[in-house]
Amino acid sequence: MPYTYRFWTTQELRAGGWSKRAVAEAVAKRRLILVRRGHYATADAPTELIRAMRVGGPATARTATQALNIWTEPDPPLHVAVPLNTPRLRDPDDAALTLRPRDDVRLHWEQRLTQASSVTGMVPLPMVFQHLLQVVRPAFAVAALDTALRDRHLRPADLATIAAGIPAHLRPLLGAADGRCESGIESVARYLLQMLGLRVEVQVQIDGVGRVDLLVEGRLIVEIDGRRWHSDFERDRRRDASAAIGRYRTLRFTWKQVLYDWPGVQAAVLAALAA
Repeated sequence: MPYTYRFWTTQELRAGGWSKRAVAEAVAKRRLILVRRGHYATADAPTELIRAMRVGGPATARTATQALNIWTEPDPPLHVAVPLNTPRLRDPDDAALTLRPRDDVRLHWEQRLTQASSVTGMVPLPMVFQHLLQVVRPAFAVAALDTALRDRHLRPADLATIAAGIPAHLRPLLGAADGRCESGIESVARYLLQMLGLRVEVQVQIDGVGRVDLLVEGRLIVEIDGRRWHSDFERDRRRDASAAIGRYRTLRFTWKQVLYDWPGVQAAVLAALAA
């Protein structure tokens, strides 16, 4: 994706014709942001990427996926890919302070970082996912992969690159990825239902009903409302009635139910299938 922002070192700015005075004036006028000593960012650089670079390296894992609007688990810590030769790590919010152990900062020590990562403030996307798959729950990893494939951040061929850099026990998650799901919450539900041994079809077109999120065992429609509110109440009831005429049963769940009450969702699905 094209980036409108970038990160600079003092040497790069000087090579680009910036004098010491011009840099100081740009920082004073907030056209440039002093990230840490010898490192700067343009004013439009995302805050979390600035915080990662202030620690000592580019963002990775959930911090990078959030910056790219790839669905990820809510409220993640700051994930930083740190070069092995980094002399001193800094606090993400105050470059004058040395980094102390803190629960909201996760370090990923790396020897494969390139200059491009220092420019964008993020590691390459295959590396982002190599780190991500090792720190999030499987359902959330699959949801992030689904979103990246759907929005074409990742190509199917990139999955082999990711697989080469992760432990063998995580590689089945790559095979579970499906870029047809329309939301991260839908992906989470799909994966968890499949882990129950259920046959789950994605984005199925049903005559008289339209396209549904998930079709479980060929007869149970599961719709996931990934928004905080829903404005299509009447339309949904007409669809549910049409589904009933076609001998389908419909269950609807909110994003909160999927994320925070999965046992209740699972029990409802299994009960509907047993009826």
